Amino acid sequence: MIKFIQTSEDINSNGGFSFIERLLASNPAMALWDRLLPAAHNSVYSTSAIIRCAVGLMAAGESDYADIEKFRHDSLFRMLVGGAAPSQETFRQRLDALGGKDWQAVVDLCVANQLARTELTRLEFDGMSLVPLDIDVSVFKDASRKEGVGMSYHRVTGYAPIFCYAGREGCLVASELRPGGQHSEKGAVAFLERAVRVMEKAGYDASELLVRVDSGHDAGDFVAKLEELGVKYLVKRNLRGESPLQILDGIRSYGRPHSLRPGKTMYRGIRSDKAPAGVDGYRGFLAVEAVERTVLANGQRVLLPEVEVDCWWTNLPSSVRTCVRLYRDHGTSEQFHSELKTDMGLELLPSGSLKTNALVLGLAAMAFNCLRFIGQAALEREPVRGNAGGRPARHRMRTVILDYVKVGCKLAVHAGRTLLEFGRNCFNFFILKEIYAIC
Repeated sequence: MIKFIQTSEDINSNGGFSFIERLLASNPAMALWDRLLPAAHNSVYSTSAIIRCAVGLMAAGESDYADIEKFRHDSLFRMLVGGAAPSQETFRQRLDALGGKDWQAVVDLCVANQLARTELTRLEFDGMSLVPLDIDVSVFKDASRKEGVGMSYHRVTGYAPIFCYAGREGCLVASELRPGGQHSEKGAVAFLERAVRVMEKAGYDASELLVRVDSGHDAGDFVAKLEELGVKYLVKRNLRGESPLQILDGIRSYGRPHSLRPGKTMYRGIRSDKAPAGVDGYRGFLAVEAVERTVLANGQRVLLPEVEVDCWWTNLPSSVRTCVRLYRDHGTSEQFHSELKTDMGLELLPSGSLKTNALVLGLAAMAFNCLRFIGQAALEREPVRGNAGGRPARHRMRTVILDYVKVGCKLAVHAGRTLLEFGRNCFNFFILKEIYAIC
């Protein structure tokens, strides 16, 4: 029989809070929280302490107000906060008060500083080296009566926030919480400009960015803003009832056919005579990929040919094949949404107020990037696992949280120094030491 006892030693199950504390401490924009959005004179906790609480909780995969009670007496969490941690009620009140203020610029500066420290993977093709920026809307399901919850385009109730991720590993550049019923394109132009400005503050030039969006953003003002910003782009075209057969006929005469199998033929071509509605002097072109089926995969012949057409507005001086390959990689952003919603537990936002939930989602970008930094640093130092043929592009957030944040250790103080003592069976101890050294 095993006997349970409670020791007086400070044993901690969240050794990775030391990484989050160091990453936030090294971010110079954190000082702006207290300078631009100071707490009330009678407040016990500074604004930056509340921000550190929120980021620390989300980095541990917790997002509810009540979750702070698990950590407020945790020594490492208190070090992360910079002192005593607030109660659940105080934490809620302070976030509600902060949600009504102009906090977006401070979050953007914090994120820009995080991205400046991260070496984003680029796409190398046709002599170009571009950092992908994937902008996409995702549904946060929520059947409650919170402010802003409504019927989304997926026909489920919830919010419809928009996100921008950078690099193939998916660092979060910007996010914006939106009511569930808001159309994808509403406010997208301002969001695009904001995301590009964050990347510029992080040290990237607009000419080295590749913006990829789906057909929900096929609008003249959006494409015009892409042209104005000077970025490369791939915008999936919304056919809006246009006949796929007519588009196929338009490229059949000069597009080289590729037989994929008997009865299935692919055509690829460029249309330079097309332009998005409302864009004068358009300098890009339309890349078209069309598939014609006269025989189904089971061998059955069809009476009328089946035609599927995909088109993209783009200014890339590349082949249609390259454009198609680059756009298909845009689908990886769905995995980033999943990590944010499921691994970090953010699909159900904690407040009934839309403004407070928008603040929480904005701070989630900081927590997300902290975890991504830790995961990528660990990936570079870990041995290659299995026979996968090389290292994966990134660690999932769940792996980072379980292997590098929720790590058991003992907190000790000796000769004025704080020590984190890990067990002899801690399999990634040396990796933890190396990551802390670069945080």
